[in-house]
Amino acid sequence: MKIVLPGEHPTLETVPGRFGEIIIVGEKAMMMRLTVQPNVPTPPHSHPHEQMGIVLEGEGTLYIDGKEKHIKKGTSFWVPPNASHNFDATGSKPAVLIECFSPPREDYLEIVAKKK
Repeated sequence: MKIVLPGEHPTLETVPGRFGEIIIVGEKAMMMRLTVQPNVPTPPHSHPHEQMGIVLEGEGTLYIDGKEKHIKKGTSFWVPPNASHNFDATGSKPAVLIECFSPPREDYLEIVAKKK
């Protein structure tokens, strides 16, 4: 069993203008809260992780393999492994998302470990 209390979540800036809070990490998946500042474009990227999430606040455009979709509060999404993707917040306020990755993002965990 693992329990992470409020205030114990490690934080990181994944790219400029995108701030992550790692909520919990398991053996095969991790969950994080991501805050994306409006009008700060994110470069397309890919990774071998399956990714899914839900928008808690705000809105934006999600791009997956050249297709784009406007998403807003309450919208959930899935990004297959190795798909080129990015998300840009397009509203006047930051977008807040909960994202899950499987397997856990070792690159993010390394960034957090270096901050300790």
